[in-house]
Amino acid sequence: MVDEPRAEETFLENSFGTVTSRRVIYNRAKGYFSGGSREDIPLKHVTAVRLETSRSILGGIVCLLFGMAMLVGNLNGVAKVFGLLLLAVGVLCLWGSPRVVVNTAGNDLRPAKGAPWQQGEATSFVEALRAQLFRE
Repeated sequence: MVDEPRAEETFLENSFGTVTSRRVIYNRAKGYFSGGSREDIPLKHVTAVRLETSRSILGGIVCLLFGMAMLVGNLNGVAKVFGLLLLAVGVLCLWGSPRVVVNTAGNDLRPAKGAPWQQGEATSFVEALRAQLFRE
């Protein structure tokens, strides 16, 4: 009786990439304004994966302060709209952006950064990849 090779099974697919039973299809160098590049990495070459959250505390506080000053100040409507935009940017800076880093056997770090509201997708991607790396 000959064992047939198992078909590749997909466990997760989202904006950070795809995790299958044999490989990870990863959107490398993904950022705010770039889609990155697709990279197929066999699971046996992946040594680690981590999830980081990058925040800009100082930038967020400065944007919030300037935004509130523009809203409270005796300025025209355009300045108030600009103040609202600064408030939004400040909140996003303080909220933080997820960053998924995949490390391979060649010690190559492959980061992908997402928007603050993609934290759940980043967490799901890291958990699915870890489940495949450490399965028994």
